Amino acid sequence: MKKLKIKPINNIIKVKEAFDFFKDSFLHMTQTEASVFLPMHEIYQTMVDNLESKTKIQFYAELDEKIIGCVIGNIKREEMFLPVIAVDYRLRDSGIASQLLYAVSLYAKKYKVKKLTVRSSVSSSGFFKRNGFNCYLYITAYPPQTTKDIKDANKDDLPIMAEDENQQMVKFLTPKIDNKYILPFKRKLKNLDFDFMMEKRI
Repeated sequence: MKKLKIKPINNIIKVKEAFDFFKDSFLHMTQTEASVFLPMHEIYQTMVDNLESKTKIQFYAELDEKIIGCVIGNIKREEMFLPVIAVDYRLRDSGIASQLLYAVSLYAKKYKVKKLTVRSSVSSSGFFKRNGFNCYLYITAYPPQTTKDIKDANKDDLPIMAEDENQQMVKFLTPKIDNKYILPFKRKLKNLDFDFMMEKRI
């Protein structure tokens, strides 16, 4: 794709153009490549606020002078969370989303970021897997339950990657995002929170 350009969103004009891309694509967001985990009404203000921060970065993909993709990243310590990464649904599997990920990864390394994290939908998790992300299930229980109770409920023998007794949280590696992995914990634990995350070391 010779005319594709990946550039930073660094002025209000590009913020507006990128937001117009989101508005035009909104009806097809379930078909976009990757994930959007900000409400539509928050995306514009987030991009405006990010113009003033070195730890909140954003890039757009442009083809024939038209924005066809965008990524937003927030850096916190050694981790970058990606609340938005999306590419025009008509250009799925064209490699554009991967190029946006590559651009944001290069930037992140300048700030000693070691991990990229994103909340992914089931439909877009395959994209992240192909780009080197692993899928993790975070289970948090509440007193009087303990991390031991969480581990005892692990009937699928998911590998334990980390645990935090103070937060009463256990992190498991899963093959993919699938609610079937949550069911054993729901059956055994009376009160819990859970979250699937896609993560990649860079």
